[in-house]
Amino acid sequence: MLENLNREIFAPGQTIFLAGEEGDCAYLIEEGSVEICVLLHKQWRRVSLLGKGELIGEVALIDRQPRTATVRAVVKTVLVPIRRELIDELLEKTDPVIRHLLKVVLERFRTTQAYMVPRSSGDSESLLEYPAPQGGLHATAARNLMLAGDIAHALVADQFEMHYQPICHLAEDRVAGFEALIRWNHPREGMISPLDFLWLAEQTGQIRAIGLWTLERACRDWPKLRRMTNFGRPFVSVNLSANQLTGDQFVEEVRNILQKSRMDPGELKLELTETIIIGRPEIAAQVLNNLIELGSSLALDDFGTGYSGLDYLQRYPIGTLKIDRAFISHLLDNEQSLEIVRTSIELAHSLKMDVVAEGVETDAIRVKLLELGCNFGQGWFFGKPVALES
Repeated sequence: MLENLNREIFAPGQTIFLAGEEGDCAYLIEEGSVEICVLLHKQWRRVSLLGKGELIGEVALIDRQPRTATVRAVVKTVLVPIRRELIDELLEKTDPVIRHLLKVVLERFRTTQAYMVPRSSGDSESLLEYPAPQGGLHATAARNLMLAGDIAHALVADQFEMHYQPICHLAEDRVAGFEALIRWNHPREGMISPLDFLWLAEQTGQIRAIGLWTLERACRDWPKLRRMTNFGRPFVSVNLSANQLTGDQFVEEVRNILQKSRMDPGELKLELTETIIIGRPEIAAQVLNNLIELGSSLALDDFGTGYSGLDYLQRYPIGTLKIDRAFISHLLDNEQSLEIVRTSIELAHSLKMDVVAEGVETDAIRVKLLELGCNFGQGWFFGKPVALES
């Protein structure tokens, strides 16, 4: 199974990399152990032994200088490669102060390498071994690095799946559309929730490729989905990311996908959140207006949970308001939630927007939303997200 993942396997004694080589990749040890060797007094000496959960090659990867040591596998060893492109994306998004501190630490590390010697105990050499990984922070960081390294491979290996959740028209009591929701069927981790990997993909820039794949798959699946509804104006909703919204070619990519799939642009609804446009609002406004010109529509997701929802309703060409499940779930037992939902629906309608209530799980909530004039409902009461049958 390991051979099907983004992994590299080394036999005992096999060299992983040599001192002086360009360090364009670091490795996380998933199984096995490696020895770190440096040249001391014209002889190669082992100075460290590293095992599962540890990183090797990270210094040269970050500061772009030659590798400081030679590394060999001691036993059969499985490594997760961490490519330079991934680290560059992460560093670009890192606070400048943190980048400066990292540079200082690396420079000091390089300086001390020339004085590094093995410890000795009598006539026998005692290896400089790193302690075993401690605490949840190390485990979380290691897992995130693994997942980040696996994401690119997942796209190539077709490990992502698209599930679709119905969105129902409340007054007509029938399916009006679907929201496309990605899932990752990881060969080792099993089914991974979007909450566990999309934020990581966003940080590393891989979300652009994932977002494009999601859009292409949803448009490709649309003819089959469309046959599952007889609503007058059916649609499929696809979530946008911040990286997509600020990409130079995004609008053209959407245009090409629509043309390739021969899909009516008016049947594609693109969902975004306040956090997506909060960083570069001017660029976002231009892109969103260009998407509207293509004929597609926009939905503002998680309304009520952000910082300035009313401002975004005024500034951007939003056609649909999605009220967050946090308010819908307490609609019948919390006066504040009821009032927030009521006023949100009235506000949206006054601005000629449709309203989708998320997290509808009971018939009683459905009935109340219908009474309040809500247009659409989405939640387990109408159906869970499921994959299309082949």
